[in-house]
Amino acid sequence: MFRLLAHQLPKDPTFPADFGELGYYINEHDQIRSIARPDQEFNFFISKNERVCERQRESMNEAIRENVGRRLAAFGLKTIDLPSGQAFPFVPILYSENIASAKRLILYFGESNQDLGIFAYRTIGQVSTAAGSAIEFVSNIQDVPEGAEAPGIVIGNCGQLIFHRKSRRAVTQQTWSALPRENAVKQPYRMDSHNNHPAGNETPEAHIDFVLSWVKKQAGKDVKIDVVGVGDAIEDLVKVLRRRWGEFKKNISAVAIGSGMVWLGEERHEWSEEFADFWAARARAYLISQEPLETPLPGRDEFGCNCYSSGETTYVERIMPMAHKKMLGFFNLAADTPGYREPEETEFNDGQAENEITMDNEPAVTFSA
Repeated sequence: MFRLLAHQLPKDPTFPADFGELGYYINEHDQIRSIARPDQEFNFFISKNERVCERQRESMNEAIRENVGRRLAAFGLKTIDLPSGQAFPFVPILYSENIASAKRLILYFGESNQDLGIFAYRTIGQVSTAAGSAIEFVSNIQDVPEGAEAPGIVIGNCGQLIFHRKSRRAVTQQTWSALPRENAVKQPYRMDSHNNHPAGNETPEAHIDFVLSWVKKQAGKDVKIDVVGVGDAIEDLVKVLRRRWGEFKKNISAVAIGSGMVWLGEERHEWSEEFADFWAARARAYLISQEPLETPLPGRDEFGCNCYSSGETTYVERIMPMAHKKMLGFFNLAADTPGYREPEETEFNDGQAENEITMDNEPAVTFSA
């Protein structure tokens, strides 16, 4: 029988977390492109060895996170580690400097596989860094008329709920799997529920609950809060809001969610009549759809609120880059209109969409899809 000694095993590949050293640059359109071939996007498949590809992608993502974090800081966003005052483990969130004085606050919770401040790496690669991250989102929130006060901002972090003690940083599951190892064939690090998860933030639901408690302490008691939930954060967001509705009903102004075509949350018969009425009147769902952005869609019976096309046809993670301006417009409408209630979008044929086909020299034929 043959065996390899530890020093004979293949070394774990390493790559610098630097655009230039990885062979890329950010062009004038804020796009990451190859230095050698400026028309080429990031190339993940640089090897048939999956570990090599994984390590290179993580180095690229680290460079992106540094770039996004620096640019968000330029908008005045600060980072705080939760639970505050604890050395580690912790999870960072972002917040604006005006959170204590703002009359309005926009609170965002993204998917459980995304890094802080990142909406979709694929959008960063294909469109621009600003579009695929919270940069454009924050910029649009702060774009208010001269003399007007911009809403406060809090960006939650449902993705980085794993703490790597050696590097003292919070990471996603994807980054955890890509962490440097003793050699290229070593198994990923084992996780410990006590040492590798922040107290009170062990799950996305616990994190959302913790952030809401933190916001309540930091913001004014009469602040109006608009909430965005995307993907798998929706179910946990609804659970927390429903459970704490008596505590927050005077503060929550409106809710916008970005989802696939199927409601994955808890059964709505479990909701109180008061919470269900709020959801129907002041919530919107932006769904994956082939239809143009903000086209009304069937789904009110399933989602409990009006549904609209997000303009994104395939990936939930790309809903924010596509539809966040419409979400912010909805928040402004709800905030500026006393007693605002969403007009009830009537379901097509009791939930079944009607389609009409007209052929040359033939009468119109109507059928139910």
